[in-house]
Amino acid sequence: MRKQTHFIKSLGKGISILQAFSAERQLLTLTEIAGLTGMNTSAAQRFTDTWMALGFLKRNRHKEFFLAPKVLSLGFSFLNGSQLRRLAEAHLTEFAERINRNVNLGVLDDGNVVYLFRKETQSFIKLDLWTGSIMPSYCTAMGKVLLAGLDDQKLKEVLDKMELVRVTKHTITNRDELWADLMKTRKRGYSVCDRELTLALYSLAAPVLDSKGTVVAAVNISMSADEAMGVHLQEMVAELINVGQELSASMDYSGDYPVISPDAYLTE
Repeated sequence: MRKQTHFIKSLGKGISILQAFSAERQLLTLTEIAGLTGMNTSAAQRFTDTWMALGFLKRNRHKEFFLAPKVLSLGFSFLNGSQLRRLAEAHLTEFAERINRNVNLGVLDDGNVVYLFRKETQSFIKLDLWTGSIMPSYCTAMGKVLLAGLDDQKLKEVLDKMELVRVTKHTITNRDELWADLMKTRKRGYSVCDRELTLALYSLAAPVLDSKGTVVAAVNISMSADEAMGVHLQEMVAELINVGQELSASMDYSGDYPVISPDAYLTE
């Protein structure tokens, strides 16, 4: 790997301030920010002052910092500017309404799934999801497709860093079992997530492939677990495969489908 001689350490430290915030850590004191980023309080103070001056951070009367709405511009400029999102939005909206199922499109980011698009036609689970939402990959259908699309070495690295939390009694938390499930997903060409995220949810996902056959995103259909026990499940699988193939074709992929092959990664 080529040495990154042009890496700007101060910029990296500044970004780490924003990354310290999460859904579980929405309010942070200066001391907490310093501890999470490994800076001393003096350095953390300079960065937080800068982010506040730029409008990305705010501070309440208890001297707790929180992300300002302007920070959304950093993520949404990517999400809304994504070629894939532009290609997919109208098509997936029509698709979701036609089959009357919730439809999502997502990409992998550091072991998590980032939602590029969501169209909800049914509301049967208590998950507050929208474009830009982040969900764990190991217990979601889109995540399984995206993980299965990694080459073996990269997949092992990602799984080794991942904390496998049991969300429901069906969540796979054993790494060997998860590996086997991902290999099954890779062989099948699409994923199944049966009540692993919530007991009410059954979800299917298929890959979106680019011209090289690389898995660049995943598209999924979700339904209630009760619906999945009905006679229309295979029909939903066929619908999913069809839309996944259409999206892949829009990315100039022309090979077999459904397929999740990591081979394209091995020559780069």
